[in-house]
Amino acid sequence: MLLLYLTTVSCVVFGGSSAGFYEKSECYGKFLRFPFTYTPPRFNGQLYFTPKKGGSRKLVMDKDEAKDPRLQISIGSVVLTDLTERDEGTFSVSVGDAMPYDIIKLEILDCAYKEYRIYGNPYFFVAPELTEYIEFLHFHSEDLPRVVWNRTDPETNKGSRWQMKGSIWEIKSLNQADGGYYNFRKKDKTVLSRIRIVVAENKRRFYTNVNERLVIDNPSLDATWTVTFTPAGEVEKNTLMEAGNLVTDDRRIQIMPKGIEINPVNIIDSGTFEFRDQQGHLAQIVIVMVEDEPPPPVLHPYVYIAIIGGIIFAVVVCCCCVKKCCCRNSSSKRHESAPETAAAPAVYCHDLIQPAGPSYSVAPVPDNSYQPMNSLVSGEPTTTSLEPSVEPLGGQGGYPAPTFGSDFLSSDPVPKFELKGLSIPSALPLVSDSTFCDVYTSDKLNFL
Repeated sequence: MLLLYLTTVSCVVFGGSSAGFYEKSECYGKFLRFPFTYTPPRFNGQLYFTPKKGGSRKLVMDKDEAKDPRLQISIGSVVLTDLTERDEGTFSVSVGDAMPYDIIKLEILDCAYKEYRIYGNPYFFVAPELTEYIEFLHFHSEDLPRVVWNRTDPETNKGSRWQMKGSIWEIKSLNQADGGYYNFRKKDKTVLSRIRIVVAENKRRFYTNVNERLVIDNPSLDATWTVTFTPAGEVEKNTLMEAGNLVTDDRRIQIMPKGIEINPVNIIDSGTFEFRDQQGHLAQIVIVMVEDEPPPPVLHPYVYIAIIGGIIFAVVVCCCCVKKCCCRNSSSKRHESAPETAAAPAVYCHDLIQPAGPSYSVAPVPDNSYQPMNSLVSGEPTTTSLEPSVEPLGGQGGYPAPTFGSDFLSSDPVPKFELKGLSIPSALPLVSDSTFCDVYTSDKLNFL
């Protein structure tokens, strides 16, 4: 008998030593299976558990007898079911009066499906098909989970914000009290699904200027709110509205149907406004930033470069336009002066009318008078009009016409050819009925 006992102790000790020390991690609601070395009938000792968060060591199994209702013992199997945060710690074994030694260090993982929602919003979740009941456990709560819905008694939560409609789990108008873990379990308490809901307050930010009007809306219209204000840079909160009633003496602040109004805004209104419901749950945080005057617009450096480039381009274009206009005016002046200098001499036609009075004979010109070689002489006696002679009006720059005596005047009209720069006059006709232009201009003779 003593030999059998020593054999058992040695097997446990050396077997445990050979089995080694295990560090295991399991999700919340799952199970922990112990090594075969510590299962009956091979193991005939005690199993202990020491919580990680502190506390006394407690007995979990004595030989083949379970001390925890969640511990399932059979031949060759020891399983701890429905793990929770309380199971996080160290498991140890001993045989007889021997000192316990650690075999397993267990860590519980949060494998829940995480959901984030804003205060006042609803939540919907499709429950697993075999869900028999739903548990809820608030964050960091030391209490056991409480059942918020049971299939065998669905009327227990009728009229509450938590409802099961078919296979849809619904929570109406979330608040911070709804934040926590929800376990969807089968009849045998096996966790089918686990969700973690975090409810946060709504956050808003306002930028305004001094002397403007500011209206801050309430989180919703179906509740009365308590509003506190913490000035910027301070920690003390000032109550402005309590349970929907204005309690401040500041006449600039008024209650509106949808919120509160500040008119006009002052620099001291910079700070944080908090809206809480009747249960004290934080529904909304509003941060107000008040400035003395509108800040100047901030432009990107490329904008300044573009503006400078545009100014330079405009100056260049203006210079080009001015230069082009000056060149055009100079060219116009040259074109206007050129026709004036190249204009043909003026041509005049005179009607020589013989006076109605008697005519007189004129003595012949003496032989020593000047006679041009190209003059034409008429054989018939000529008469001289008593009218004064008229000089032909020639173009400017022409040579002066020579003077002829009266003997060289003829009654027959003779045409006069005039070249550019040279005028050749002919004798003026004395016929009263003749009207003849005494100048003929031709471009073919323009060779001088």
